[in-house]
Amino acid sequence: MRSFNDMTAHGLGRAAARLANAVKPATTRATAKATEFAHNLRAQFEAGQASAVTDEVQAAEVADAMRGVDWAKVRASTSAKSSDAAKSMKTMAAEVDWEKVQPVAAKVSSALIAAVASGQIGVGGRLGPTVARAIMNDRNLAGRVSTSMADDDVTPPDLRHIVIAGAIDTTSSE
Repeated sequence: MRSFNDMTAHGLGRAAARLANAVKPATTRATAKATEFAHNLRAQFEAGQASAVTDEVQAAEVADAMRGVDWAKVRASTSAKSSDAAKSMKTMAAEVDWEKVQPVAAKVSSALIAAVASGQIGVGGRLGPTVARAIMNDRNLAGRVSTSMADDDVTPPDLRHIVIAGAIDTTSSE
């Protein structure tokens, strides 16, 4: 015959086994959720790497487009404050949060705005959305364009004084 202590220990052991079995499915679910989270995190990381590669390709495409711009024509068409190009430039520049854009990216953004406004870079077709992203410096695309151009010792003209001043004039008069 078992002693009282043996029976209590046996009962506690069975209770512990039932508790362990009850917890096991929850632990399995938690492990499955953790595994799923890890797989999702890995997929997001890999997508981010692919996105970074895409950003580099897009930066190179915008830089190539900027290399083909006749900057003298851009300056000529955007210098008259009453010109359509100047009005277009002010509209585009008003959409950029210039306080958040680093100086080198602001230089590229302003040059792109002037090139688009003057018709030197088209915004139709496949390159259009990428140019718009570069103007807005989405995910530092304008900064990447600047780096891509600097690698080839090409520097876009600094048109910030014209473009940003136009945006400030537009927003301050509203």
